[in-house]
Amino acid sequence: MLNLFFIPLTKLPDEISVMSTVNSSHRINIEGGKEIIAISKAINLFADHYETLQKNIKEEINRKRAGLEIEKNMLASFFDELPQGIIACNTEGEINLFNKKAKIIEAQNHTIGIGRSIFDIIDKDIITNALYEINVKKPKIHEAASSSFITLSPGNVLIKADISPITDLRDNFAGFIVVFYNIGKDFELYAKIDNIFKCTANQILSYLDKIKKTNMVTPEITSIEENLKKAEQDYIEKIKERLPFLVVSDRDIITTVQKKAGEKLNISLKPEFPSHINWIRIETYSFIDAFLSILTILKNKTLKRTFNCTLSKEENFLAIFFHIPDAEKNLDIFKDEKKFLKLKDFLNYHAAQISLSFNEKSEKGIKILMPLAEMKEAEGLRNIVIGREAYERPNFFDFDLFTKRKSDSKLNEMRLKDIVYTVLDTETTGLDTQNDEIISIGAVRIVNGRILTGEKFNQLIDPKMNIPLESEKIHGINNEMVKGKPNIKEVLPLFYQFSKNTVLVAHNAAFDMKMFSMKEAETGIKFDSPLLDTLLLALIVYPMHKRHDMAAIASFAGVNIVGRHTAMGDASATAEIFLKLIPLLAKKGIHTLNDAVKASKNTLYSKLKY
Repeated sequence: MLNLFFIPLTKLPDEISVMSTVNSSHRINIEGGKEIIAISKAINLFADHYETLQKNIKEEINRKRAGLEIEKNMLASFFDELPQGIIACNTEGEINLFNKKAKIIEAQNHTIGIGRSIFDIIDKDIITNALYEINVKKPKIHEAASSSFITLSPGNVLIKADISPITDLRDNFAGFIVVFYNIGKDFELYAKIDNIFKCTANQILSYLDKIKKTNMVTPEITSIEENLKKAEQDYIEKIKERLPFLVVSDRDIITTVQKKAGEKLNISLKPEFPSHINWIRIETYSFIDAFLSILTILKNKTLKRTFNCTLSKEENFLAIFFHIPDAEKNLDIFKDEKKFLKLKDFLNYHAAQISLSFNEKSEKGIKILMPLAEMKEAEGLRNIVIGREAYERPNFFDFDLFTKRKSDSKLNEMRLKDIVYTVLDTETTGLDTQNDEIISIGAVRIVNGRILTGEKFNQLIDPKMNIPLESEKIHGINNEMVKGKPNIKEVLPLFYQFSKNTVLVAHNAAFDMKMFSMKEAETGIKFDSPLLDTLLLALIVYPMHKRHDMAAIASFAGVNIVGRHTAMGDASATAEIFLKLIPLLAKKGIHTLNDAVKASKNTLYSKLKY
């Protein structure tokens, strides 16, 4: 009676839940008494009708949607081919939209992707200051407002960006959009034109000075001199109109100079900042260029590569003091120095001053005085013309994130469907976690309940050991395929960056995490993010089933595994399985990350540790 009726009867709810929730093609195939078989047939017959109805509804929806899809794809294609880079973010700086051109500013450890933070690409203070500037302008309601800035991307691309806030349908602040251009080549061209003009003007003025000394001054020569000086002043004013000025903090801009000096000049700049932040209004490119010129002069004249820099407030100015080693011997360092032309323009653009001076320690050096700018705090939220209803949503869009704020609740209390995940899998030389090596890592990201097909991590790894034939037969990776590939010390930091600030998901996660933990000492990488295991979650959802391997779970959930026993194939399948498990977990009363972790700990396999 137990095997013929009661045990089969306990399996029926789970079978019905699978059919009604995640896999309408699933059918009940349970051994039991004739009553159980009769019930199963009746349920399967109902499932046939249900599946047919579902298919008819889907076909009708697809027909209605076909026309909209064409228009949406045309819009998406147009958007993706725009010459500007475009990134849209929610209030937390999470990226919700981007196009192909946006990828030019990313670097190896600074990736653009849905759900990732734009502050990994563009400094948070720069964006915050630009939004403050818009708010201070206080344009009329619904009048388009934007602010501009120039900055250097992690990939060393000089970009000019226009930023505008975005509101939702109720005019509440919902995020911002950044449109940017690569202006590095433009500035190189401008610099060449500027140099030609300045050199020509200086040569003419030099000849005029010589003519004056011979007492051969005529009204025509005087007129030429006056016109040339006027043209030079007009030129400077035109340049100032062309340059976008931005209010920045002293720390941000000097830190940027410090980075560029190290990369371009092999100079170590050691700044000392005051306890309070000072704000200055500058054109970023000319500021950086001028200060790199100062450092180049110092390096050439003193033969030093390390310089100290002290910042302080002097009345209405920010004072930037460079201590010069052996200053007594170098008080004329700017004499006949061609690079000083750049400093001269910089001073004209910014109403700044430069002089040889003493600091409070009586050390001689160079002091630059920059007029301070007033930085007002935002007084309220802005209303801007870009509304959520303005765009359709292609597969690389995720406007739903505009309504989500991580700060609203702790991660453990977040609903499973709202969390950002990295779903991973590894392939190894064998199953001995003490002695075998990782030879492949594959991973995909899940944001807002969707697998991001455009954001994958798929890397072969040279294990520096022989791959046994038995393992090769399973995953198909041989010694020749991994020869010359990066080693684990190179790959694991990249994967850590890829999975940063997400919840990790894996099938039989204890094995993968143990393999990672064995490399902590070698790589310095420790994975301490929250972890969910689809093996344990499947035990919660399908407790009466004997098998809970990936193939069995995929079969229950209606997931087709492509590339079984490859890291990328298994990671993708695990991601699909995980999404199918979420609604089934909800039926068990498991809604949050904390619920899932607690339930996992109570399963049969929870003793597997990593």
